[in-house]
Amino acid sequence: MMLRMKKRLALLAALLMAVLLSGSALAAEITGSSTPESLSASGNVTFTFNIKNTGEADMTDIRILYNGSDFFSTADVTIAPGETKSFTSSPLSVPDALIGQPIAFDVTWNENGESKNAAPTVTVLKSGGTLGNDPLAPQLPQSISVTASRTVSASQASTGEVITLTYTVTNSGTVAVTGVSITDKEIGGREPMVKDITVEPGIPYVYTHEYKMGSSTVTSAPVIAYKMPDGTDGKVTVSEKVLGMVKSRLDVTVTPGTATAEGQSFSLTLTNNGNQRISKISVKDELGVVVAEGFQLAIGESKTLTHTVPTTEARNVVFYIEGVDGVKQQYSDKTESYPVRAYIDPALIGIDFSAEVVETLNSAGSITVNFTVTNTGSLTMQNMVLTEQEYGEVHRLESFAPGTENINAKVHVGTPRDLVFTLSLLDPSGNEYTYTANITADYVGTVTEQAPEAPVPEEEGDLIAEVGSSVSSALRTVLIVLGILTVIALAALLILSSLEKKERARLARRRAIRERKLREQALEEANALARGANRTAPSASGSTQRIPPVSGNAPRAPHDGGSTTRVPPTRK
Repeated sequence: MMLRMKKRLALLAALLMAVLLSGSALAAEITGSSTPESLSASGNVTFTFNIKNTGEADMTDIRILYNGSDFFSTADVTIAPGETKSFTSSPLSVPDALIGQPIAFDVTWNENGESKNAAPTVTVLKSGGTLGNDPLAPQLPQSISVTASRTVSASQASTGEVITLTYTVTNSGTVAVTGVSITDKEIGGREPMVKDITVEPGIPYVYTHEYKMGSSTVTSAPVIAYKMPDGTDGKVTVSEKVLGMVKSRLDVTVTPGTATAEGQSFSLTLTNNGNQRISKISVKDELGVVVAEGFQLAIGESKTLTHTVPTTEARNVVFYIEGVDGVKQQYSDKTESYPVRAYIDPALIGIDFSAEVVETLNSAGSITVNFTVTNTGSLTMQNMVLTEQEYGEVHRLESFAPGTENINAKVHVGTPRDLVFTLSLLDPSGNEYTYTANITADYVGTVTEQAPEAPVPEEEGDLIAEVGSSVSSALRTVLIVLGILTVIALAALLILSSLEKKERARLARRRAIRERKLREQALEEANALARGANRTAPSASGSTQRIPPVSGNAPRAPHDGGSTTRVPPTRK
């Protein structure tokens, strides 16, 4: 009986334990991973947890903690039954001691107001060696896998605007990549923007560069170079990205119309010659009067507007254009200034203008012209100027009341030609009026024709005078020729005289040289004879006496015959 009771109590306890265990079982599946999956030394790692709700109630107030700190963004996140959501941490530094060891995290949440928790672990493997301290763990293969990307803050910009480019280099291998450099020629130049960078597995390297837009479109084509584990060079290229220059341009052509009492009309043609659609266009004059607004122009599109400005008073009209381009930048421009004058009835204006030659072209190249200007209107005109297209200004008058003005002027023409005279005047409102007159120099005007002179018979005295004049002219010519010949003869005589002097001097030099040679020869012969006589003549005592040599000052030597022979002295 007691044994049977003990069995029943044991069964009841087991059933109660099973119920308690089933009530506290987790209603979630949590799996974790790391990026990179392995490290060769301490480094940064990002952790990811996938949480699946396997229960029947929503999971709320989810938190993922490491050592009591939040590194995951889970605020206001709810996981419905059967739903899976992923959470990634900010980079965490994993020291050497934890590489290859389980790293524990705390996950907490609520289900129907009941707190739940779990303690998943993630192990960062050891690369290039054994896992953790286990000598029997398999060795991971060393590998690198480099990828790169580039993003831009804008694909179009105006001149002077800054575009930010972000370059990201990722190593998804198991060992670090060294010698990393980033080159983007049209953005940063031919030299690398950064170089000698090391990228650890799973820790992307991010570089930002600000490019100031110039006056033309450029293309970004990054090249990432690095060193392979065996020392060879590796390279990754990123697809090209065109950075277009925003060229917002509306060309405006303004054509003034004819002024009337109702006003001065203007025609404005706007053409979009840029590379951006311009919308919300408004056109106003300098007083703020709207010409047109609320329209847009596509690239190459044109639109013509008309506007009438009152002519009750003088003013300068300027048109202002505003709009928004394709990159939401404000566009503005304005035209030049166009004068609008107070309207004057043309019936009040009348000018007659004519020109007449009174003195034809003279030897100095000038003619005299008489101009007649008549103001037949009822208004006093201003700033009257008379000009000729080549000669320039002929006459000027500041004020010209109704009546006639006669202008007599001498104009230098030079040679016969057509003359065009222009008369310009301004009415009281500043409107200009021009008139022209054409004449031909030396052919237009009144010229008195003279009858041809009758031939005059020649008289005898005139014939004699003409003959005498001819003879005198011939004689004068002969004298001139004789003078020229005389000059030539004198020059020739001087030349011959000079040549003769030179020849005489040359002959004298030759004669002097010949005489000197003859004297030297005679002196040598005399010395030879003297030396022979000294050797053969005996003295009184039976001995031989030496005859001194002949010199330039030697006395005469007597011979046996009683005569003397003079030896010419030697001249040096």
